[in-house]
Amino acid sequence: MRSKIYKKILFVIPIVLVAFLLLAYFIGLQSKTYSIKLQESSQNPAAQNKIEQLSNSQNLKDSEKANSSEIFSEESGVDEKIIEVSLKAQDKTYLQKIKEGSSAYELMNQLKNQGLTFTANEYSNLGFFIIEINGIKEDRKSKNYWTLYLNGKEATVGASKLILKASDSVEWKLENRSK
Repeated sequence: MRSKIYKKILFVIPIVLVAFLLLAYFIGLQSKTYSIKLQESSQNPAAQNKIEQLSNSQNLKDSEKANSSEIFSEESGVDEKIIEVSLKAQDKTYLQKIKEGSSAYELMNQLKNQGLTFTANEYSNLGFFIIEINGIKEDRKSKNYWTLYLNGKEATVGASKLILKASDSVEWKLENRSK
């Protein structure tokens, strides 16, 4: 009985390996084709526009189209996805389009042109801690600190480590942390 099982296993293993190698070959072939297209596009603006159109139509899901777009960066040679996020501090809400993968801290820096002001201290390996927003400072004596929220939940990382996705909502609340 065991010999039949071993024969089946020995028969299946080469088939699985061949299938894996073929898959790896085709994936590698596709990535080479893509890099060739990118090289051609940098020399030919018409080819660049066509690749950007194809990439936009293939990579964006319908639900993401309203909140994001893709921009071709000649410097990096890749499409960069632009997303829209919001940030609320006190009673003011800011909307901003940023590159996907940006941090909440990078978002805040971009919002300076909309009037957001803030002060932060950087701590090695911990990132930036926000100590003042729009002129209101934290108060260590009374233990009132700026607290970061993402989509209504208290963040588990600091602003410089919090990576944003499409439609994320960032909020800063001045909270008493004496508990």
